[in-house]
Amino acid sequence: MRKVITALLLLLPIFMYGQELPQYVDNSLNKYFPPIIDQAGGSCAQASSIGYVCSYEMNRYLDRDASASPANRFSYQFIWNLVNDGVDQGGFAEDGLFVAMRSGAMTEEDFSTITTSAFTWPSGFEKYHNALRYRVSRFVNFSKDVDTYKRYLAGSNGAPGGILSFSGHCNGWEMIRDYSGPSGTGYKALVTKLPDDGAHAMTIVGYDDLVSYTDENGVTHEGAFIVVNSWGNSAHDRGRFYYPYDFFRDNTLPARVISNDAITAEVKYQEPRILYKLTLDYTSRDDLAYNIGATDKADSNNPDNFYFQSGMSNKGGDHYMRGTYDKEPLEFALDLTDNIPSTDPDYCRYFLKIVRTAKGRVKGEGSLKALSVIDYRSGKPVEYNYRGSLPRQIVDGDNWFIISLVPRYKVSCSPIRVSSNPLYLKTASGESATLRIGGEGKTTKITYTLRKK
Repeated sequence: MRKVITALLLLLPIFMYGQELPQYVDNSLNKYFPPIIDQAGGSCAQASSIGYVCSYEMNRYLDRDASASPANRFSYQFIWNLVNDGVDQGGFAEDGLFVAMRSGAMTEEDFSTITTSAFTWPSGFEKYHNALRYRVSRFVNFSKDVDTYKRYLAGSNGAPGGILSFSGHCNGWEMIRDYSGPSGTGYKALVTKLPDDGAHAMTIVGYDDLVSYTDENGVTHEGAFIVVNSWGNSAHDRGRFYYPYDFFRDNTLPARVISNDAITAEVKYQEPRILYKLTLDYTSRDDLAYNIGATDKADSNNPDNFYFQSGMSNKGGDHYMRGTYDKEPLEFALDLTDNIPSTDPDYCRYFLKIVRTAKGRVKGEGSLKALSVIDYRSGKPVEYNYRGSLPRQIVDGDNWFIISLVPRYKVSCSPIRVSSNPLYLKTASGESATLRIGGEGKTTKITYTLRKK
């Protein structure tokens, strides 16, 4: 179940309740906000929720400049290619935020924008290792309320506020592109009439109470949100436009015209502590699901608990592991960190279960080529390699792989010779036993008789 928390319960401390709001706020101008995105294909939901919201919130959290480096911005296409089933289609902001909770957010430095039709998954353990540092801890829905939105955007006690993703129709906007009325933020593009077609995700970055215009019916509308789009810097006015408050106050509008809520993300930075490193060669990646776990019992053939890796399981459509055209194996990481039961458990065995089911139109085939577990808890990474035979073909159903930290050795011994047969033994409790060793050839038989005190 998606973990959606009511905004009013989580974010009350940062709202400016009891304080007078400024007349206008534009969070797209502070250093945390990334450059305007020109989205690929139908990726608007991930451009908004990952490219804008996650980038902004992580930079706000770490006090970084989004424009200083592509390492300070997150690749919306990395997440989009995990949730779009390998086709050019849209989705929901929650889909991407949920994946960022489980698999992290990859930076633009590690995965830049690529051709839409390739539906690429980047290869390289360190790229996934780095992505797993940047996580969504939870995402928050705001019910449609102008005052609540404004207070979240304004921030508190001198600290900048957040930004919000929302959705609505976009085909056939009526928009003024030379607005010259009152404003504190100075944008020239203003939506005057909503369309009735074309679902699209956008990002609210601020507001301006001074904006005012009169519609065709002679009704004056005062105040507007500042919305950033993902159609490039040349769209609207530097990628931005005014979206009047009154559209959000009109409860007669269906949710498809303008969504009934907006969403944002709370983020966290964490160092992964135990990672699985896999290299897979497979032809239809959505067939595969991944489960990992560990145990402190050296002879156990099952983990104490199994954890389903939902971020990458059964994702990506009927494509090779790297995408449409790249047939090379994919190297990636799975993270056990959030499921370590105590600070320093003494694990003896690690488990990976790859479940193969024919999900899409094509039933894939391929093999696991490399597998290890890397433990970072001591500060210096220690890698434990899978000792079984690889590559190993992935078959239907459950494919188990066990990495044992306690080595097993093949041993031999000389034929048993005893000077006295039977042997008489005495236990610590005072009981005695007769032990007799016998047999023929290479077969040795040991029998004993226990005698009570």
